[in-house]
Amino acid sequence: MKKSLLAGLAAAIILTFQGCASLFSGRTAPETDAFLRAEAVRNIGEFVQRCASSDCGFRIDPGSRVDSVFVSRANRTVEVHFNPAFAQIPFRERNVGQIRDQVASLLGPRFAGYTIDLRALDMSIGDLIPNAYRSAVTGQDGRRRPAEPPEPRVLVQNLDKPFTPVSGLRGRHIAIWPSHGWYYETRLDRWEWQRARLFQTVEDLLPMSFVVPYLAPMLERAGASVYMPRERDPQSNESLVDNDGAQSDSVAGYLEVAEAAYAWQTGSGPGFGMPRENLTNGVNPFRLGTYRYARSDTTNLVQAVWIPDIAETGDYAVYVAYASLPDATSDAFYTVHHLGGTTSFSVDQRMGGGTWIYLGTFRFLVGIHPETGQVTLTNRSRTPGKSVSADAVRFGGGMGNIVRGRSTSGRPRFTEGARYYMQYAGMPDRLVYNVTESLDDYVDDYRGRAEWVNYLKGAPSGPNKERQNPGMGIPIDLSLAFHTDAGVTKSDSTIGTLMIYSSEGADTLRVFPDGMSRFANRDLGDLMQTQIVSDIRALYDPAWSRRSIWDRDYSEAVRPNVPGVLLELLSHQNFADMKFALDPRFRFDVSRAIYKAMLRFIASQNDTDYVVAPLPVTHILAEFNGETSLRLRWRSRSDPIEPTADPTGFIVYTRRGSGAFDNGVYASSASYEMDHLEPGITYSFRVTAVNDGGESFPSEVVSAGWMHRVRSPVLVVNGFDRISAPGTIEEGSWRGFAGFVDEGVPDGYDASYVGEQYDYEMDSPWLDDDAPGHGASHSTFETRILAGNTFDFAAVHGEAIMSSGRSFVSASDEAVAGGMIELQEYDTLDLILGEEKTTFGPGASRPLAFRTFSIEMQEILRSYTDRGGRLFVSGAYVGTDLNGPWSREEDRLFSKDVLHLKWRTDHASLGGRIVAPNDVLLPYGSTIDYNTERTGSVYRVESPDAIEPVEEDGETLLRYADNLTSAAIGVRGTHRVVVFGFPFETITTARERALTMRAILNYLDSE
Repeated sequence: MKKSLLAGLAAAIILTFQGCASLFSGRTAPETDAFLRAEAVRNIGEFVQRCASSDCGFRIDPGSRVDSVFVSRANRTVEVHFNPAFAQIPFRERNVGQIRDQVASLLGPRFAGYTIDLRALDMSIGDLIPNAYRSAVTGQDGRRRPAEPPEPRVLVQNLDKPFTPVSGLRGRHIAIWPSHGWYYETRLDRWEWQRARLFQTVEDLLPMSFVVPYLAPMLERAGASVYMPRERDPQSNESLVDNDGAQSDSVAGYLEVAEAAYAWQTGSGPGFGMPRENLTNGVNPFRLGTYRYARSDTTNLVQAVWIPDIAETGDYAVYVAYASLPDATSDAFYTVHHLGGTTSFSVDQRMGGGTWIYLGTFRFLVGIHPETGQVTLTNRSRTPGKSVSADAVRFGGGMGNIVRGRSTSGRPRFTEGARYYMQYAGMPDRLVYNVTESLDDYVDDYRGRAEWVNYLKGAPSGPNKERQNPGMGIPIDLSLAFHTDAGVTKSDSTIGTLMIYSSEGADTLRVFPDGMSRFANRDLGDLMQTQIVSDIRALYDPAWSRRSIWDRDYSEAVRPNVPGVLLELLSHQNFADMKFALDPRFRFDVSRAIYKAMLRFIASQNDTDYVVAPLPVTHILAEFNGETSLRLRWRSRSDPIEPTADPTGFIVYTRRGSGAFDNGVYASSASYEMDHLEPGITYSFRVTAVNDGGESFPSEVVSAGWMHRVRSPVLVVNGFDRISAPGTIEEGSWRGFAGFVDEGVPDGYDASYVGEQYDYEMDSPWLDDDAPGHGASHSTFETRILAGNTFDFAAVHGEAIMSSGRSFVSASDEAVAGGMIELQEYDTLDLILGEEKTTFGPGASRPLAFRTFSIEMQEILRSYTDRGGRLFVSGAYVGTDLNGPWSREEDRLFSKDVLHLKWRTDHASLGGRIVAPNDVLLPYGSTIDYNTERTGSVYRVESPDAIEPVEEDGETLLRYADNLTSAAIGVRGTHRVVVFGFPFETITTARERALTMRAILNYLDSE
């Protein structure tokens, strides 16, 4: 507003001066500047009004207005200043040219030969075109690029990775914060969410379901280091090992080994030291203890060892802490010993000292197991004589330990707001997270996130209270505040994607402290919004709304002293948006769009080429190649919306038994062979695709096990591919998610679910966040992790098969349907269907996906059983999908003729217990249990099928204990088939699975 008033005042002064000059000269021009200005204002105002309300061949923001117009006949120029709303659209060379042409046309012949300068935000609109979208004709704006593009510096390098991307994000540093978090509300003296529980989640957790499982790994697989001001690990257990910890007789703890001349010494400055009690306000744990250091050499002469006591077998993030000394080594050599072997890292200790540095997530066994559970640091380095620092190592995310009011949050740390993690991570309170002097944690939380970025980077871009503070010296390339609060509508339409940046900093200047233009923020925001909207329109909804690009002084946009934006992806308050947001497929694709935008922005900033990492491979299978040799095959996948993403190679990861996956080996073609299999060992594999841009997400897991073969192995086929949002209700004025109909299937796990929705009435008003109206949801599960589809159930089936003395191999159902396997080579086929069922996808057309039996698969299995093949099928919706509301005539015939089943209901039982009604499969009266808990070690069976045999040729083998409906059927005639109405892999104990599988195989072999 101030700029508009000043511009108008300047125009008035200019016109008054010109009018006076004309008066004193004694001449009156027929076309004065004032006359021409009035004409220009009228014509350009007509243009804005018309194009804001109708299609002019391009779009302008409906809020656009003309602020001021300056006309100079002497200079033959017209300068038009539009209001900020005019700049809220993306500018490209095409629409800039169109706008200029239309304005020139409307101004008419009086202005022929005039130079017309159209401006918004005090910039010519052509200057608002991002560098990445400019041609050689327009040229690049060097002001919004680093004056001297820095050389990429790798903070953490995995030395055991068999492949390194060269055209991705190697050596780049990206800061991301996923929205809000559980915080202490001083006025109410309680802990609470910063947003309301709506549509089975809360904004404090929803962005994390994009960032943690998808976006951060994508960036890291492209080579970037990713930093978060919130805990990333949903593991609620934590084992903390520090050099200051009390030594005991326990094997666990901190140990040192050293040659006398290279002994460890205590540093002169502070280090991490955890107090016995929880942390109170302002206490920095990285100033409570000490650190150790030694001199580097080209060989290992000293070693520090951290051995944790793991509370529960599982996956744990591993973080290291150290001091960044003046002569720190650039390649400290850490090794993590875990269930998958050992993984070594080089850490540049010249930066990042005094906080937690993430190495990776690894699987550890419960208890103290130094061989598979420790971290070591040696003094080995390429450069001798440098300082190698050893402080603390942390395993797992843990529980919140910051006292506010009279207590800690009592919740896993990953649920908490950034304010508390930043304190635990060593940030200085005055400069970063305590800007209100403990009066308002809400304000501290959102202001502190940006100042955390500045402290990571340090001088001259340090925290705004002290920009010359050296901070941690990490050269952050960009930051992203990820939110989902884009508005609400009562219609059935989506809100769409809003982007927020700031052209000014906290000091109101339009340049960063290093002199680069803050319009780099706009470039980043435009690229990201463009990529997100383009990908969503291509993959899900052609009508997805691209909302404005706002230039606003929101704290998370204005405070970062690096290029940064605030993304409002969609609206967590709006049901239509949430049908997308709760779907794991959408989360993956949106995260990929954000990753691609960051990649393109950094490439544009540094004038480098880029390549986008590939998509995961498909059609994977494992097969024996001789008695003790195994061959893997798969197919690569092209990306229809990204031409650079084709793979050039692959990485094969291997797991033995119940261990974890190793560091992988490179494969140049879509196959891999492994010799010398040990009998009785389950070997599991997953494959990623790689190119110069990075590494894809892994494939599903295939497994195999060899048992001195006397007959063909059992072929285990994974047909459980489904990941999806919950079912919905859309009747009358009721809208919402219906977990009681279909809970959906998380991708691996889900940490964003809070509880069932209970308010479905669209007109229910919002009163406050505890009574938010439409979409309101329970809080039953908001600190717990929901189990989902791990794509890793072939090994569970295979181990049970091997307990019967049989070998096995496995394949994806795509490999079978794609004709990559000759089924007749296998006398028995075990088909995993889990929670596979026909499911609506998100999007305007709501495409159906995940049918249990495609037409191709039906034909293949019909031929297989006709030729004598034995078939075992298990899944919760085997009968439902073939006979329910989405079934086709061919489905029902396949159900009757091949599986020999009649479907009764898809909600057969809630009890989770199966009983043997006879001695046909298991001894009469014996029982087995399957999982019905949402937070169990395997996904919950929410809705098992009751199925009965076709009368003339089948029999009931098992029944649900609570109502005695039929749970499993079998046929021993021309076809040999066993069908379970619940998933075999959800049987709760390995012993019960082994006994049940042995009985199934015996049944299929009997006459």
